Amino acid sequence: MGCLFELFFEIFGEAIANCYIKAMQLAVPNKTITEKTKKTIVNTVTTVAAILGVVLIIGLVMLVQGDPFFKAIGGYMTYIPLTIIVLQITVGIVVKLSSHFKK
Repeated sequence: MGCLFELFFEIFGEAIANCYIKAMQLAVPNKTITEKTKKTIVNTVTTVAAILGVVLIIGLVMLVQGDPFFKAIGGYMTYIPLTIIVLQITVGIVVKLSSHFKK
């Protein structure tokens, strides 16, 4: 059973993480900054995405616990990262669309 879970996480976890990181990087401008600055921004976005992902997973695990204290903490640890993720992706889409319509 452990091998099945590991295979599932490898396939779907990495695919979801890659899609999420690509969506987070939509706000990174392509032509207005230097390549070094762009790499720094991409690395920062990737780090923030990884931290939010870990906090979200820990929050989901705490959310399914039976203890009301851990359930409350898990709710906050799930709600806050999800809100930040949705806001970041929304800003990325808005920036991408606004730059597309400016041309």
